[in-house]
Amino acid sequence: MKLDEVVEESKDEIVEFLKQLIRIPTENPPGLNYDKIVNVLRDKLEQFGYKTEIIEGDKEYVKFGSGNRPNLVGYLGNGNVRIAFNGHYDVVPAGEGWSVNPYEGVERDGKVFGRGASDMKSGIVAQIYAVEMLKRAKLLPSNVKIIQTFVPDEETVGNKNAGTYCLREIYKNNADYVIFTEPTGPDNICNGHRGAIWAIVKVYGKKSHGGFPQLGIDAVKAVAIMIERLYASIPNITSKYSIMPEAGKKPSILVGTVKCGTWVNTVADYCEFSIVRRLIPEERIDEVRESILRILREVSDETGVRFNYDEFYAVDTVVSEDKELTEALKKGIKEIRGVDAITVLSAGTFDIRFTISEGIKSINYGPGRIEVAHASDEFVYVKDLLDSIKVLGRLILNIANKSSS
Repeated sequence: MKLDEVVEESKDEIVEFLKQLIRIPTENPPGLNYDKIVNVLRDKLEQFGYKTEIIEGDKEYVKFGSGNRPNLVGYLGNGNVRIAFNGHYDVVPAGEGWSVNPYEGVERDGKVFGRGASDMKSGIVAQIYAVEMLKRAKLLPSNVKIIQTFVPDEETVGNKNAGTYCLREIYKNNADYVIFTEPTGPDNICNGHRGAIWAIVKVYGKKSHGGFPQLGIDAVKAVAIMIERLYASIPNITSKYSIMPEAGKKPSILVGTVKCGTWVNTVADYCEFSIVRRLIPEERIDEVRESILRILREVSDETGVRFNYDEFYAVDTVVSEDKELTEALKKGIKEIRGVDAITVLSAGTFDIRFTISEGIKSINYGPGRIEVAHASDEFVYVKDLLDSIKVLGRLILNIANKSSS
């Protein structure tokens, strides 16, 4: 197909644009360089013929960080088949342990390294160039309208966020389909995600001198007991669903942060910790929540501490049942990758919950691999990036042709 030739001819341009995006550290929290990357993306869309607008996300929904939360929307074409794409430009903090500069966009051994290479600046590049490559190959159907959306604050989640949640009316008014390009691997189709609960637990004790800690109420000790029991509470069950990666077939809990104490020789009267509890589809979110609270109450009674449970994100398993998009992607993946694609749920959550809840046909397909997302030396294979552009181009053609037949 002419599309594939154009993609291969444009390889250097595509890879260089990915490197350009990686070189803008959009770490969230706190939300760095959002305006800068939106300006770069806006210039690219306008260069490619889009009309653009920026919709500011509601700062009321920003729990971590501060500053502007710009959502970029680009429109191309006036057809009656309305296809939207969604990509988030924020990335998690790079952290330590890298063998390369996480914000240099190093290319070697057929890979591009950097924070966001997999999750999900390669997805952003794929969705832009899938459309542009069709244009250059003179294959973009006249009956389509393309809506490109680039959003912040996916990484800090929330029942509402300043990104995709604030674009719900855009999708409802302009899109028949929404295609997300999150990393679930170029041989997989993702139609949803597991459930999750995110919470901050604040524990209050009583200060005393370290020489006679018995006179205090030790918040650190209470938190240690809480954490131990929470980890021990995870049931040893395996989901019957296809979940990517395979480890996601089991429920899990993560205490990602612990902040305690003011001095080595003082009993801590305050300690807080975070909880991320991942649910498999067979679990019920209300039962999981009650299990967490029961442990916290028991330890509170035993130790004399008080606690506050701040649950700022709770979502059940989300599944799209749309077969049209799934079958179209399977056909393209078979043609380009030579494999029979499987349909999976993501072990993590992502913004597809906001479009599925609005009844919009939604699916996820992107070049990144979730196993390296958020890791040190995060990368994307150049071949995966190019192949995903070819597959997404075929998806656009398939939807347009089916709608006109």
